[in-house]
Amino acid sequence: MHGRDGVGRESRERRLIMSYEKDPFDMTGRVAIITGASSHGIGNESARILAAHGCKVFLTARREEQLKSAVAEIEADGGEAGYAVCDVSSEEQCKAAIEACVAKFGRLDVMVLAAGISGLSASGGMDAIFDTDNYKKMVGINMDGVFWMLKHGYAECAKHGVGSIIPVGSLASWHASGSAAYTAGKCAIRGWVTYFGKAFAPMKLRINGLYPGLVATDMTQAAVDNEQASKMMLANIPLGRFGEVKDMAHGVLFLASDASSWMTGQHLVIDGGELAQG
Repeated sequence: MHGRDGVGRESRERRLIMSYEKDPFDMTGRVAIITGASSHGIGNESARILAAHGCKVFLTARREEQLKSAVAEIEADGGEAGYAVCDVSSEEQCKAAIEACVAKFGRLDVMVLAAGISGLSASGGMDAIFDTDNYKKMVGINMDGVFWMLKHGYAECAKHGVGSIIPVGSLASWHASGSAAYTAGKCAIRGWVTYFGKAFAPMKLRINGLYPGLVATDMTQAAVDNEQASKMMLANIPLGRFGEVKDMAHGVLFLASDASSWMTGQHLVIDGGELAQG
């Protein structure tokens, strides 16, 4: 009896393993381009976790030395990576970066659109709110940069039937935060995810937004390190801690992989519960 029970249990376990034989998070054979990937932030960490799951990654940002360093670290860990210097506010540079990615790896399946600048320190009243140069800079990166990547990358992402696009918004996509220009750019991402979720679906191309709460990155570190400001911000986060870049990267992996294959036009908020407070 014991032997037969053991064989039966082993057989059941084998059938269970076979029914889930393909790891839904396995990204082997796929290629991702990640914007805003040079610094210690969501883009960089997303590139690392995708590479760790078998994806070939192509990093873009404005700072070449940091890109070189990030690529070298990924390759040292056994991943495949490339890079291109790209200011996403330039349509021509976005187009060139996508072409360089395809030239290096032969295809493109995933776009993680994480390039952005912060509106957290806006001050100075109405003069600052309506500052033309600040508006153009903020919208050029946070909004136009996403649009240019969508425009020049969607067709490549749709070619193999497993494409996924992940624009990174913020809680400002849901309520006013930082500056008016910052809020406008992040609200645009939410709208585009909903719109293109429907428009891209006939191509079997998915698009889902990722919306981080307050995450400790190079861009937010000054606020996180300020004891008084930090205490006030933590009071609004039910889970009682700031987000880490790995929290966001796990969300990116989910949205990029087959684990979310029946999901498009949706909004994944990872914020420690802040938005749930209203």
